Amino acid sequence: MMTKNKTLMATRSARLRLSCVAVAAAVLVPAASFAAVPLGAGEKVKLYGDMRIRTETDKSEKQDGTDRNRTRLRYRARLGVAFQPNDNWSAKIRLATTSSQNSPHVTFATVGKTADLSIGVDTALIAYTGISNLTLVAGKTPLNFWKQNEVFLDDDIHPEGLAAVYKAGPVTLNAAYAYLSAGTWDTETNPAKKNSGVVTYQAVFQGGNGLKYAAALGGASVNAPDGAFNATQHTALSAQLKGGAWLAGADYIKSDADTEDTAYVVQGRYKITEAIGLRAYYYHVEAYATLADGLFTQDNFPSARSAADNFKGVRLQMDYKVDKGTSVDLRLYNTEIITRGLGRTDTNGNGSPNRQDAKNTRLQLNVNLKF
Repeated sequence: MMTKNKTLMATRSARLRLSCVAVAAAVLVPAASFAAVPLGAGEKVKLYGDMRIRTETDKSEKQDGTDRNRTRLRYRARLGVAFQPNDNWSAKIRLATTSSQNSPHVTFATVGKTADLSIGVDTALIAYTGISNLTLVAGKTPLNFWKQNEVFLDDDIHPEGLAAVYKAGPVTLNAAYAYLSAGTWDTETNPAKKNSGVVTYQAVFQGGNGLKYAAALGGASVNAPDGAFNATQHTALSAQLKGGAWLAGADYIKSDADTEDTAYVVQGRYKITEAIGLRAYYYHVEAYATLADGLFTQDNFPSARSAADNFKGVRLQMDYKVDKGTSVDLRLYNTEIITRGLGRTDTNGNGSPNRQDAKNTRLQLNVNLKF
């Protein structure tokens, strides 16, 4: 596939929204799990939610040699309802604060733009489980990929569409159709372009007793107008081992872009006590390795542009469980750019190749409460 930077730059300046589907199974979607409060007779309706207060400081060096330092306080609030009227059908809906497409975190302010109240629906799904071993889902919900991090898709992005999950013993098969729109595609009159989307698929094998293991092979195939993205085919391979207090994992993503086509993450975790745990990650994410050339990947590694890719670096984290439903984590992100001078536009239409940080260090403290 030929790289088409000029078309990509035009597409990047517009709003991009991925829609996809997933199943709300905890083994497949850890981010969707919750401890709910039952409401009404028979516990058929449950209330769930979470609140986070975050403080973080960034120190960035631009490609042109200038620096940007920033410190801010932020919050995230989410409240949902899950209900199951009978044995075969269930549904969930959740509201969340939001500051952008892929972030529910809002910066503290009393007046001004960041103080504007913005709440949206981040989950809205119906699930059918009336067929043995099969779950069918429609709506807006977390991606049904088994994944260990947010490189393939940011956990805050809950796509919309249709999905099927089949589970037989240690094997789980996932398939989904995602709706995809970008910029002027919203007013596109050509049905072939207007109905563009992406198919995701994955096979997961899990097992073990004292030593637990998991392996997953999957990918995504994007049906988009010519030149919209540098890559339309993505393959993802993941593996994990867990024994007692430790966990080790690795992920590898490869796209069909001509260049900048590879991403990989390795991680290790260790629980010192039941309350204290440590994590370490190493990331290498090239510009065109993930969906939509990086527009749907994680945004914890800041890049000062619309896509948080084209970087390599580490994330170090300490977790502390204060009490049931209450935890604190301290994170350090340290990254540097892989390829300088890529001409990529951000959401403000600024296509300067100097927009992405050359180096960035972020220190972040999160206080989390959930029920």
